[in-house]
Amino acid sequence: MTSHMKALLRVVMLCAVTAAPSLAQAPPPPAQETEPVDYETIRFEKDAVAVRTSGEIILDGLLDEPGWKLAIPATDFIQRQPFPGEPSPERSEVYFLYDDENLYVGWINFDSQADQIRVNDLREDFAFRGTDSIGIVIDSLHDLRSGFLFGTSPAGAKRDSQISNDSSFNDDWDGNWDVKVTRNGDGWIAEFAIPFATLRFSGSPTQEWGLNLNRRIMRLNEESMWTPLPVRYSVNRMSLAGTLSGLENIRQGRNLTVTPYVTAGFTESGANMSPREIDNDRDVGVDLKYGLTPSLTLDATYNTDFAQVEVDQQQVNLSRFGLFFPEKRDFFLENSGTFGFGSGNGRSAGPLVPFFSRRIGLSDEGTPIRILGGARVSGKIGRYDVGVLAMKTDEQVGQTGTTPSNNYFVGRIKRNLLANSWVGALTTHRDSTIDGDTNRVYGADARFQFFDRLTFDTYILASDTPDRRGGNQARQFATTWRDDELQVSAQYLSIQPDFNPEVGFVRRRDMTQYSGDFAWNPRVNGESIRNYRFETGLVYTRAASTGELETREHQITTGIQFQNNSSITFLTRETFDRLTAPFNIRPTITIPVGDYKYREYSASASTDTSRMISGSGSLDWGNSGMATGLRLAAA
Repeated sequence: MTSHMKALLRVVMLCAVTAAPSLAQAPPPPAQETEPVDYETIRFEKDAVAVRTSGEIILDGLLDEPGWKLAIPATDFIQRQPFPGEPSPERSEVYFLYDDENLYVGWINFDSQADQIRVNDLREDFAFRGTDSIGIVIDSLHDLRSGFLFGTSPAGAKRDSQISNDSSFNDDWDGNWDVKVTRNGDGWIAEFAIPFATLRFSGSPTQEWGLNLNRRIMRLNEESMWTPLPVRYSVNRMSLAGTLSGLENIRQGRNLTVTPYVTAGFTESGANMSPREIDNDRDVGVDLKYGLTPSLTLDATYNTDFAQVEVDQQQVNLSRFGLFFPEKRDFFLENSGTFGFGSGNGRSAGPLVPFFSRRIGLSDEGTPIRILGGARVSGKIGRYDVGVLAMKTDEQVGQTGTTPSNNYFVGRIKRNLLANSWVGALTTHRDSTIDGDTNRVYGADARFQFFDRLTFDTYILASDTPDRRGGNQARQFATTWRDDELQVSAQYLSIQPDFNPEVGFVRRRDMTQYSGDFAWNPRVNGESIRNYRFETGLVYTRAASTGELETREHQITTGIQFQNNSSITFLTRETFDRLTAPFNIRPTITIPVGDYKYREYSASASTDTSRMISGSGSLDWGNSGMATGLRLAAA
């Protein structure tokens, strides 16, 4: 046995030993095969009723006000994992009250083993997969595409997201709401207060909203939902949500937020008897948010301050392609999915993002460029998603030269069709104070979904830059069949050499790429094993200008996922790369021109992350050598 295989065996055995206690506690499978779940019928039967209250609701997690006794609970949660369609073994009762300003949600989580409730993360926007938690998703516009998620854990940690396109989460969105949690011998209780000003809804005197509720019980490795969904979807699938009714004569209010700021300081220099120099530094600015309509929001800014912005996660780039850093600035976050193009949402890495808001007010190195002012209107008008943005940045003098003042304009419109289809158009424009320094991008995209499983995505884009007028287009066509166990996809993507989206992000230029994936994850739902994993994928990339092969990658993955969410995975990848120009990893290290072929193998295993002690291990080896990793975590 080689040293590589011995190391792999030690990693897998360590993870298997750590997983053994939790495997023994996996829930038993159903006694008999159940009938297929009719998700559409159940969805129409799920109707929760909110009751108006005139009494004060004190947010303390106790639900002891008289109003709670008048509400009718939403119950009968159904498992999504580990046994889809089976009733949850633990009861949940969810009550809804409201007054003129807030929607109140009282959630009683019964647990027959309350001492086994697990909390492994106390942060805001906590990682829910390793912690007991609950979540409320509300489609207040009832457009079956958008919504808001509000979640908490038994420790009272908060988690919220904005949902767009019936699938995309914007976890960086932060809403104004609150929750209090209490625990007792029967389980735990959460009491939410969600201001109507945080939501978006029509002016109708009688409201009907989309609603779904989900709960995770980690000791059972269970996720259950009030309105059940197929395994291939998560709780953000608003088109399959139930209904919340009973809301009458409510208003969002003025929905105006003004946030001014003032900064001041001085720097004094000089020593001993030398003259002192005092450098005064002061600044003032303001941000404004106003609801033009219940579904259309105006954001305006003057002399924008981004001092409170979360720092980027550190990344090390050893490739010859650019890194993607997601947007963190609040001004650009709300309704950011409106500006998403093609199959992407504009906030995740991909080969091409035609509008990338980080191009405004940040240099390529991530240093701030002063934004003098701007405005953004985003939201919905009937069946249309619309977004318009205009901003102006200041001139900046740096060590590498002067960046001129720039004007930016972005326009996006999308017409929603059927249940989950659309056609749309996008344009971006940038020009500076330098004559002839301008860039435009314009294009159209479309998505069509059939049978709730088959999807076609396509787009075409063109750029207009004075010194780059050759091959200036980008095109994509992709199709996917996605079922609970089977996923098959194919994609064609072409980015021509002179396609130049200066207000966007391109990971790799001058390429024509063909790719395909096949994944089969058959469900076993045995006492220990949940499903097997068989996947393969192929990526074939040529230079768009010459047609010469540059990259070919083939990957095969096999594995097992256990009922306690532990897993074992094996991966094989073969890669061919052709360098047509030298590539500098470091100033002193250069990879020369040539053809490179390499094969790599990977084996990894992880245990149940919800347990007091969990672990994961990996071993990677191939032509480039061997690497191992081992991680243990204690809650």
